[in-house]
Amino acid sequence: MENDANFDESDDIEIVSKSQLKRESQDILKLGKKLIELNPVQLTSLNLDEPVLEAIALAHKLQNKRSALKRHILFLAKLLRARDTEAIFAAIGQFDKTSEIQIQRHHQAERWRDQILDQGLDAIESFLQEQVQADRQKLRQLWRNYQNASNETKKIQHSRLIYKSIKQTLDAA
Repeated sequence: MENDANFDESDDIEIVSKSQLKRESQDILKLGKKLIELNPVQLTSLNLDEPVLEAIALAHKLQNKRSALKRHILFLAKLLRARDTEAIFAAIGQFDKTSEIQIQRHHQAERWRDQILDQGLDAIESFLQEQVQADRQKLRQLWRNYQNASNETKKIQHSRLIYKSIKQTLDAA
C-alpha cells in the first residue's frame, strides 16, 4: 500500500503495442527510401544532419547493388529512428503535394492541347475564357501551323509547342 501512495497520476506511462512499434519502424524505413529518391535541392531544404546526408549519398552510389542497398536502407532507418522525424515527414508530405499539383497541371495541359487539336478555334476560345492571361494570337498561330503541317513529324512538333504554351500559361496562373 505504501507504493500506492507514492504513485502520482501525472506519471502516466504510455504503453505502445508491439504492432504499433512495427508500424512506426516500417514508416521510418519508407521515409529512408523516400529520402534516397529526393533530389539534392530538396535534401538541402530538409536540414538533415551530416551522418544522415552521408548515408543518403552512399545509398546513391549503391543504386545498382540490390542487397547492399537494402542493407544500407536499413542502416539509414536506424539513423533516422534516433532523430525527430516529424519535420522530415511534414516536408516529404509537402514535396508530395507539390508533385501532385504539378501532375494535375500536366494532365490539364494535355487535355486542353487535345481539345485544341480536335476542335480548333472553339477550344482556343474556351481556354481563353478560363485563362484570361493566355496569348490568343500565339495559340491561334500554333494551331494554324499544326493544321498546315505537311507530315506527321511536323504535326508532332507543333502539338508539343501548343502543349508548351498551354503549360506555361497554367503555371503562370
